[in-house]
Amino acid sequence: MGSKTTTATAEMDPIQQEYLTETLLPFAKDIAAKEFTPFEGDRVAGMTELQKAALGGYGALTTPTELQEATDIYRSLATRDPTQRAEQLADYTQQYTSNIIDPTMAALQRQREKARVGEEVAAIRSGAFGGDRRAVLEGERQGEFEARMGQTLGQLQTQGYQSALARAAQEDASKLQFAQALAGGGLQELQTEQGILGAKMSAGETERALTQQELDRAYEAYLAEMQYPLTQFGVLSGAGQAFPAGIGTTTSTVRDPMGTFGMGLQALGGLGMGGMGPLSAFGAAGSGITSNPFGGFV
Repeated sequence: MGSKTTTATAEMDPIQQEYLTETLLPFAKDIAAKEFTPFEGDRVAGMTELQKAALGGYGALTTPTELQEATDIYRSLATRDPTQRAEQLADYTQQYTSNIIDPTMAALQRQREKARVGEEVAAIRSGAFGGDRRAVLEGERQGEFEARMGQTLGQLQTQGYQSALARAAQEDASKLQFAQALAGGGLQELQTEQGILGAKMSAGETERALTQQELDRAYEAYLAEMQYPLTQFGVLSGAGQAFPAGIGTTTSTVRDPMGTFGMGLQALGGLGMGGMGPLSAFGAAGSGITSNPFGGFV
C-alpha cells in the first residue's frame, strides 16, 4: 500500500477575525491611548467653623489660678522649718496667756484681796490687833493662795501650750482643706470647659461627616468613570473567548501516487539481480530478451 499525508490547516474564522480586528483591538488601542486624568476634587473635608472655634478654645486653655494658689499653700506648709513652727506656737501661746491666763490670775488676785479684807474685818471684830498669831495666820493663808495660784498657773500654761498645738494643727488642716477645695474647684472648672469644647467638636463633626460623604461619592464616581473602559474591555474580551475551538480548521489527506509503482520496481530489480538466473542465461543465448541496468526487460 502507498503512504498518505494528513495536513491540518488552522485558519481563524472570518467572523472571529472581524470581531478581533474591527472591535476588540481598536477598543484596546483607544484605551491605551487615553491620558491619565488625575482627580482634582477634595478628598478630605476640612473642619467646620464650629470645630475651628472649639480648637481655638483648646489652644487658649491655661492652668487655673486656683491650682497655683493651692500649690502655694501646700508648698508653704511642706517647707516650713522648726523655727517658724516654734514662732507660730509661741504666738498662739502668748495669745492664750493674754486672753486666758492673765485675766484668770488677775481674777484670783482680786479674790485674794477681797478675802484679805474679810479677814481684816473679822480680826477687828474679834479684837485681835497685831501679834504673831495674826501674822502667822495671814502668812499661812497667803502661802495657800500663792500655792493655788502657782498650781492654777501651771495648769493654764499646760492648757495654753496644748491649745496652741491644737490650734496650729487645726489651722494647718484648714489650710489643707482650703487648698484641696481650690484645686478641686480649678480642676472642675477646667473639665467643664473641656467638656463644652468637646461637645462643640462633636457637633461640628456631624456637619463635617456629611461633607466628607459628598466628597467620597465624588471620588467614587471618578473611580467608576476611570474603570468603565476596562470593564467594557473585559466584556468584549469575554465575548471573544466565546468562539468555540476548531472553527476555521481544515483537515486534508494526500496519498503518494508513486508508492505502489515503486514497490514493483523494487521487486523486479530483485529478480534481475539473482532471483531470475535462468532467464538471464536464456537471454544470453540469444533469445532476444535482455536485461537492462534498471532491473527490467527489453
